[in-house]
Order: sequence, then structure tokens, then C-alpha cells
Amino acid sequence: MFRKQLSIVLALSSLTSAPAAFASMAGDCRAADQPAATLLIPYFEVDLDDPTGITTVISVNNGAPRPVVARATLWTDWGVPTLAFDIYLTGYDAQTLNVRELLRGELPVTGADVSNNGPLSKPAEVFPGCSGAVLAQSAWARPRSAFKASERNQLRAAHTGKAIPGTRPARCAGSGQAGASVATGYITIDAVNRCTPMSIMTRVNTPAGEGYFAAGGTGIASNSNVLFGDALYVIPRTSSAESQSAVHVVADADAFSAGHYTFYGRYVGFDGRDGRAPLSSLYYSRYTQGSPLIGTTEMIVWRDTREAVPEGAECGKTPRWSPMGEMQLVAFDDEENPSVVARSNAFPTAAQRVKVGSTALPISETSGWMMVDLWHANEEHAQGWVSTVTTANGRLITGHQAVRADDLCNFGL
Repeated sequence: MFRKQLSIVLALSSLTSAPAAFASMAGDCRAADQPAATLLIPYFEVDLDDPTGITTVISVNNGAPRPVVARATLWTDWGVPTLAFDIYLTGYDAQTLNVRELLRGELPVTGADVSNNGPLSKPAEVFPGCSGAVLAQSAWARPRSAFKASERNQLRAAHTGKAIPGTRPARCAGSGQAGASVATGYITIDAVNRCTPMSIMTRVNTPAGEGYFAAGGTGIASNSNVLFGDALYVIPRTSSAESQSAVHVVADADAFSAGHYTFYGRYVGFDGRDGRAPLSSLYYSRYTQGSPLIGTTEMIVWRDTREAVPEGAECGKTPRWSPMGEMQLVAFDDEENPSVVARSNAFPTAAQRVKVGSTALPISETSGWMMVDLWHANEEHAQGWVSTVTTANGRLITGHQAVRADDLCNFGL
């Protein structure tokens, strides 16, 4: 209701008065930096042609003494799954993954027989479907760096918005908006009960596939809240880097049932079986641009497309869910003057990095704060995530999460 009231107030007052009330969280919704059953890396970016260009390095950690298997899934910026593989984590283990290497097929070699077991860790366990060494694809494991050339070409095309080889008519799985050789997308990492074969360019054995979730965490995915992690955006050429915490999505089988909006709800018909707490849809965040002291701001935004069957689209066209638009974007300057980014589609894909003041996000003021309402423009409620990256002099970079201003945990469908 708050977001609609604000739109009305702004329209009637010609942007001269502020809203009478602000949103408040109905509960904490348990989206916080704490061990969780699912991690979301809301955006990754890799320059595939320049080894000194940007890459994304992520960490996956086990916060419990017992071992756990985690399944990582790479998605394009249109929300199409492209690669899924398993990671065995001993008690209190940490694994660091360079997304550049993942897209080349250099997957982590982990397992009960090969991963180090620390002095405070519980004994190693071989999980169902796993061998002693989990090379990220269980029973039919291939050697490290042994993707077929055709598979590497498919992954590259999918994440750079090009036609996927072998599709007729030509189909694309992403927008390619970051550049012809720049791979983008997002990553989810789930605690799982067993190993399953590696997946390439298929929904099978991913969160969008049949049987991945079952009530009470009894499917492929478990409800073990033990994972934590982060992402590091690195540009070796300029010796610069920026890091952010992963989004930690807690599972609670008792809190969600049919009709609840959940993190993976679109893939399970919103019947609650994934048990994951949803993210918020309304965010507040500071911005700055053109300041010699502070520099410029970019917004990293992940969005729920609400697409139950992620398939991409024929090249030259857009997916069924596009355009999502935003329910509302309002920028306040440092003197509390609001301005609306009208008819906005500033964040058109499932994962993006957008510069404040660009054509996509035309904010004229030097600094202030922004209200980002990620409901779809057709008033369909949808979760999202917002963080910001501020750069000064091209090298001094900081990142932080935006403030969550609403709660979808108890929001009916």
C-alpha cells in the first residue's frame, strides 16, 4: 500500500511534498548475513577475451563441523540455468571459485577422499550419489578442464547473449547487454542431500528442474542452514577490486506452505516446498555521481522474473516475462526533493549492473538516496535484491547492500 500511496502523493503534489508515512518491516524475514541453505550471488561479470579484465571470484563456506554437499548453479541474466555442479565441503571448509575458470570447465575437485579435514571437523562422509572424489559431476565424472569444445561454446554464447550453437531457429539465453565478450549472470548455491550429475544447458538437476525440491528438504536440496559466502569483483589490469557478501537465504520448512511467496517459489508453483524465505521488493540506497570526492555509483540489481520455465527466447526477441519494468523508482536529493524516474525499465533483466546517471537510470542530482520498488510494472509483486558499488578515481571501490524496506514473507499470492 505504501508504494501506491507514494505514487499518488507525488503525482498530485507535482513532486513538492513527501509521503506521509514510510514502510516498515513486518518481520526480519531472515535475509541476513547468517548461515543459510541457499546463497545468491546476485551478479557476476567476466571479460572472456581479456585475462586482465574483470572477473568474479566467489567463496563458498561451511559454517558447521559436519561435511555438506553444495550444488552451484550458474544462470544467465535472463534467468536460464546453464551449468550446475556439486562441491563437497568438509566441516568448516572454504572453497574459492573463479567464474572465469568455471566457464572454461575448470571445476573444483573435492570429496571425502581428497578434501582436507581439519582438527575441529567431524569425520568425512560419502553422501549418496557421491564417489570418494566429487569432481562436480559424481558418477560419470570427467577430468578437470575437460568440457567439450561445444559445451564451452554453448556456455559462452548463453552468457554473452549470442545464438546458442545448434539451435534452429537461433535461440538466445541472455541479453548480451554488457558487451560481446563479457559473460554475465548470477549464481545460486544450495545445500543438498546427495550428489547428482553435472548439468550443462539443461534444467535437469537444477532448482528449476523436477524433484529438486520436496517437502521438508527431502528432495535434492536440503534445508540445512550451514552455508555462507561472498563475491569479489576483480580487475587485474587496474589492480582494483570490490567485494560484497552473498545473499543468505534461510530455509524454514515450518514457515512456508502453499500460497506463500518463497525464494524459489516460481519453480514449485508457489506451494512452499522449497522452504526458502523470500527476499524483499522495496529498497533504499544512497547514490552519488560526478563528485570529485566520492565518485560515481552503480547499482547491482537481481530480480525475480516469476518465470516458471526459464527458456530464453528466439534471438532478436525478448523472453515472455519481458519487459518487467519497475513499480516505482524515486530519487531524493540531499534537500529531500523527490523526482520520479517515469515509465522506467532501468533494470530489465534478472541480473544487471547499472550506472546512476546513465540513459537507463537518468538521475541528474549529484547525490541523494533512491527508493527502488522492484514489483513488476503491472503491479505483480516480485522479490529482488539491490546493492551499490561506489567508485572514486577509478580505483577506490566500495560496495554495500541497500536497506530492505519491506517484507514478502507473509505476502499472499
